[in-house]
Amino acid sequence: MNKNGRICMLLIFILSLSACTSANVALNTPDPSVQPTAAVPEMTTTPSPSVSPIVATPSPSPLPSITPAFDPPVHFSYPDAVRGIYVTGWSAGGQRMAKLLSLVDQTDLNAMVIDIKDDDGYLTFKPEGKLAEFGQPYIKDPQSLMKTLEQHNIYPIARIVSFKDTVLAKKRPDLSFIDGSSTWRNANGDGFINPFLKESWDHNVEAAKLAAELGFKEIQFDYVRFPEGFESRDQVLKYSMGDYKDRKPAKFIQEENAYIEASKKYQDELSALQIKVTDATTTYNSTQTDENKKTMEEAQKSVSSLKKAAPQAPDFSDKARMTQLRVDAVSDFVAYAKEQLKPYGVHVSVDIFGYSATLPEAPGIGQNFNRIASSVDVISSMIYPSHWSNGYFGIAKPDKEPYQLVTAYMKAEKEKFALLQTPPISRPWIQDFTASWLGAGNYIPYGKAEVDAQIRALKDANVHEYLIWNANNSYSEGVTYMP
Repeated sequence: MNKNGRICMLLIFILSLSACTSANVALNTPDPSVQPTAAVPEMTTTPSPSVSPIVATPSPSPLPSITPAFDPPVHFSYPDAVRGIYVTGWSAGGQRMAKLLSLVDQTDLNAMVIDIKDDDGYLTFKPEGKLAEFGQPYIKDPQSLMKTLEQHNIYPIARIVSFKDTVLAKKRPDLSFIDGSSTWRNANGDGFINPFLKESWDHNVEAAKLAAELGFKEIQFDYVRFPEGFESRDQVLKYSMGDYKDRKPAKFIQEENAYIEASKKYQDELSALQIKVTDATTTYNSTQTDENKKTMEEAQKSVSSLKKAAPQAPDFSDKARMTQLRVDAVSDFVAYAKEQLKPYGVHVSVDIFGYSATLPEAPGIGQNFNRIASSVDVISSMIYPSHWSNGYFGIAKPDKEPYQLVTAYMKAEKEKFALLQTPPISRPWIQDFTASWLGAGNYIPYGKAEVDAQIRALKDANVHEYLIWNANNSYSEGVTYMP
């Protein structure tokens, strides 16, 4: 080959290498498309009363800023403390938004929780890509919305309703629960997708990523649970266990290890005591004095007492296994979502039933307060006074005592936080609506005074962040948002 030939071959090689490099870059570049959703924090009545002791713990510091590799189209700073309101997709994309912007501008409010994936399962705008079929034009121009929030310095939180998803349950019954020959619905007609399945996880995470790409600074997951009352139907409904089918629950492994350790300690102590009994008996048989008899009897009593305290084998029944697997699935989803969203530099929060903080766990729906709290930046307990059963915390009619209810709840939550090495920010949902459905004598009209009372109770508990819920986005006037 002559010199010109060799030069040609070299040029061809260099061009080929450049093309391969360009293709690799293109394949690894994130899709810039973005999608928001819509939804509202759920509500429920709590189980029988329970009182938790007071444990004083300091309020966590504001969340640090995160510097991600992803550069969003708009930028926001974390405020001194988040004080926010809920905004539906309809409101965010409609005429009501002007009034809500004015409310935030003229008060000490500084944040909005905006539906991006709503209670039905729709995205509240029309995205491109694989989630396009789930989009609705509630927010016609999400990019313009984000720029407006940036101009008004409003901290944006995208609400993603997770496993309550009637739209996907109808479209994909294999991702839901089957009752007889049809997709199961709850008493309100809502469908749910199955938290055991990773495909259900990814559907919600993809919606969250779209919100992050739009520029939302925080992703808030709601309905992170199995359907309420699921434990009474888990043997009737048909559904897939996915990767959890043959798995041993995390709690079983912990209890099994603890039982093995306790049993070894018990056997060692029992062996030592039995030697003492043998020695004392031999001594007494040899020399039957009162003192030797007393020593023998005390040794025998020690053995008897120890046997009464013998470690009990954990409950590894199939029912207990299914219960704990629900807890694993929900907790694992939260940890997975947090990990998947790391490249976007967003904070992650979760809405959770308030009563979950007053119980060891709520395994029927799969919520373990501390396991969820350990995987998020913010925990938003729904502590609406109207949603606690009469007598809870010793309060006869909780809806009529907003200050007392919030005060009692925060004592329980702080006890839970004290068990965590690094507790998340506490940012509860509070009530700005009238729960007339409770019936005469069980509720009071809610307005400025009642909202003020809840905010004041949070401040007195050294909690300065909160979110205010009203389904119609109609908020009381004159509220003192910073008492």
